[in-house]
Amino acid sequence: MIVSITQIELNSYSKLLAFLKFNGQIIKELKQSKCIKYKLTPNWNLKIWYTMTLWENEHQINEFYQNGTHLEAMKQSKTFSSNIHSLRIHTENLIGWKEAKLKFENK
Repeated sequence: MIVSITQIELNSYSKLLAFLKFNGQIIKELKQSKCIKYKLTPNWNLKIWYTMTLWENEHQINEFYQNGTHLEAMKQSKTFSSNIHSLRIHTENLIGWKEAKLKFENK
């Protein structure tokens, strides 16, 4: 199993609605995909967001990321964020947010 974690820092608060709109569409598609579990959380100031998804394998991740709304969001990501980081870890379940955020601090 693979967990994909993404940290997205919005350029400004004016980009929050556009980000949330894309994210809502992506969540709808996640529910219909081969994603096993997912979760999302903002930082206290709503400017930094974290997403986490659990997949059986890399093929499923890439199939989802390279299609549909997620692909369109990646194409437009520079309009709402210039600071996006992702990582993947092999584990059997989603990890806690505290542990996930530490992984980005230690990068």
